[in-house]
Amino acid sequence: MSTVDEFPPQPISVLTAELVESLKERAQEVLSYLVETNSITKYFNDAASLSGFRNVLGLTTQGQLDSDLLSKPDELFGAYHDTVSLTEYSDYRPFVARFFEEPCKKSAVENLMAPGMPFFIVHSTGTSGGSLKCYPKYRHPERMSTSTSHVMKASNPVSKNGGKNCIVYSLLGRQVVTALDTDGQVDQRMLVCLMSTGTVRMFNDMVADRDPFYQTLKLPNNSSPLAVSYIPNYRSMLLVHALFAVQERQLGLINTMFTTVLRDFCHTIGNNWDTILDCIESGKIPDLEGIDHVRESLERYFKADPKRTAELRTLDTKAPGWFTKVWPNLHTVFAISSGPFVMPVPEIRKYIGSEIPLNTLGINCSEAFLALPYDQRDPSLYKVVGSDEIIEFLPEDAPEESQYVTQTWNVEVGKRYEVILTTRDGLWRFRLNDIVEVVGFDPCDGQPIIHYVQRRDGGFRVANETTTEDQLCQVVLSASESLGNVSEFCAAADYRKTVPRYAFFIELQDGSATSASAVAQVQAALFEQNDNYRREALAGKIGTPVIRVVRQGTFGEYREWKVRKDNIAAGQIKVPTVVFNHEVLEFLEERVIEEFS
Repeated sequence: MSTVDEFPPQPISVLTAELVESLKERAQEVLSYLVETNSITKYFNDAASLSGFRNVLGLTTQGQLDSDLLSKPDELFGAYHDTVSLTEYSDYRPFVARFFEEPCKKSAVENLMAPGMPFFIVHSTGTSGGSLKCYPKYRHPERMSTSTSHVMKASNPVSKNGGKNCIVYSLLGRQVVTALDTDGQVDQRMLVCLMSTGTVRMFNDMVADRDPFYQTLKLPNNSSPLAVSYIPNYRSMLLVHALFAVQERQLGLINTMFTTVLRDFCHTIGNNWDTILDCIESGKIPDLEGIDHVRESLERYFKADPKRTAELRTLDTKAPGWFTKVWPNLHTVFAISSGPFVMPVPEIRKYIGSEIPLNTLGINCSEAFLALPYDQRDPSLYKVVGSDEIIEFLPEDAPEESQYVTQTWNVEVGKRYEVILTTRDGLWRFRLNDIVEVVGFDPCDGQPIIHYVQRRDGGFRVANETTTEDQLCQVVLSASESLGNVSEFCAAADYRKTVPRYAFFIELQDGSATSASAVAQVQAALFEQNDNYRREALAGKIGTPVIRVVRQGTFGEYREWKVRKDNIAAGQIKVPTVVFNHEVLEFLEERVIEEFS
């Protein structure tokens, strides 16, 4: 992972023999660890997808392994490749469901996916509108957790000069699963939460039972006390973070994970500037929804500061990059800005200016940590993490079968692949459903350098065409001149007329407007991106697209609505690029203020 002052060498396009051997050795080492460690688990011993692998290993009913094969890592990896089939969430659902049985018995869930009991249970964000997916997450030795440790330290560093960090994240979960022992006594409580929440908690050993104590603390290098991360209301959480951040003149780093959340944070400060200054001057926190249970802890750390207020009142909040005047020492902002998250960047730059680095921490999904940023100058470049999990690749155009899966040392530059994961937490050849494109290899260790492209099933169709998420993003970027300054967008099928068409819901920046030529430009961009769309449209099977402008703040309101509706912790809600869910469509349609067709 590169820093602002350290940039990596240019990726190479062909691996040397030495790098190939190094990649093989590391993959074999990881597999040997996973087999020795996870072969005692219920899933490994019972899953149909692993029956062939168990037979080759000579696994006994007592969980004993064929030590001769374990001493031959090359043969072990060959057996794994040849016998382990691809898996999906449906393969794991019956096992994970044991955590949610009433009562949850320790005997049923101990050693379920990995040895022992999980520290937490992660749930997906449900971006696509489907049911939430859950996975148990376990502690692992430090040598098998290098990427997580690296990111956690980078995300909340300790400044040598006393600089503070504003870290926007939640420590809340959906529920707590309580596992009972054979006597019916509580053995362990496991929080069901987002990956970011659980990772922070596990890294800092923050168990759910001690939450009342954690809510009273404030870390020396953070601008906000921990109590802010226990506020369930999205808007209230952002505003209270803003209060503490603006009050702190020594703020040097902001971390919001995604540019969409960063955009909401910027709007929160800009739209509530006078209120924030009044609060800093008086030392009083306003009455906000969802803060009563932590108000005492918040007030303990929020003191009146008339001097800071007087300084802030002299600032021109209309000036470009005015956040650098609020925080003269601001040096880094962390927020993923690749793919669809590039849209809010121009608007964010109006707040933070053009010089502040907008960095990313990597691709961390519910299933595993996939990749670290390779070069912070290009936020779309990621380096595959090969130190903790086995990451394999299924060519996008190949049959969806395990025999076509290839390894890191066999992928080709310029080709697209679906990511396949075998993890410390007990997933075996799991289909992540994410498509990446290989753009090169790290000349230092050979790991692939990738662009994230899209979800395999993320596109949509209204006739005999399929348009992908990546193509939709390119369409909006290509037509930006006439669409206006689009901060966020999503697309959906529109069946309001006889001939179906594409609808683009767009939210614009302040002072921006969509021109009458936007529809023609969007249509031309769709023609350029997708030959099948062009053919079907010219045949009269797809109508001219419609541009539906929603009122400002709509996508921020969506994130708040999603938090409330699905009982999901604030801070990691993503708007899907393609919307199928009727409830979400109704939410957007209610906020349309202008339409072009």
